[in-house]
Amino acid sequence: MKIIPSKKIELTTGLSNQEVRKILRDNIRPKRGFKFGFNIPKDDKLFEGFFELDRFEIQRIIKGRNSFIPQIKGRIQTDINGTKLIADLKIHGFVIVFMTFWLGFVFLALIATIVGISTQGTNPLALIVPLIMLAFGIGLVHYGFNSEKDKSINDLNRILNARIKEKTFANNTYK
Repeated sequence: MKIIPSKKIELTTGLSNQEVRKILRDNIRPKRGFKFGFNIPKDDKLFEGFFELDRFEIQRIIKGRNSFIPQIKGRIQTDINGTKLIADLKIHGFVIVFMTFWLGFVFLALIATIVGISTQGTNPLALIVPLIMLAFGIGLVHYGFNSEKDKSINDLNRILNARIKEKTFANNTYK
C-alpha cells in the first residue's frame, strides 16, 4: 500500500484526435482562484485547468473544498482504433509536502513514545495517540483521493465514450 496514492490510466476511444481535442476544450475552463461568497456561478464545464498541444493538466470542478482532489496530467495520442488518452492522477504537490511533514512528525512522536516506554517505563497506552493520528492521516489522504479519482475517471469516460486500461505499478502491465 502506498502512503501517498496515485494512479496511471489509459483511455481508448473510437473518436478522432480532432474530436477528442474539441470535447476536451469544451469541458475545460481556465483555473479560477479562491471563490468567496454564496453566489457561485453555475458552470457547464466538468474540469478546470488547461489543454494545449495535446497535453493537459486538469482537475474536476467540485463544490466545496477537497485538498486531495486528483490533479490529472496527461496527453492524447493517435491510436490505431481512434485516440488514446494517457494520464497520471496525483495529489497536488503542496498537499504531498504538507502530509509528508505532518506524517513525519507523527512518526517521530511514535518513535519517541516507544523509546519512552522502553527506557523510562512510560505507560504503553501512550502509543494509542500517535498510532491513531498516523491511521487518520493516511486514511484521510486515501479516502479524499479515491472518492474523487473514481468520479474524475468516470467523467472522462463519459464525455469521451472511452474504454479504460489501468496501469498497475506492481508488474507494469495493463488490465
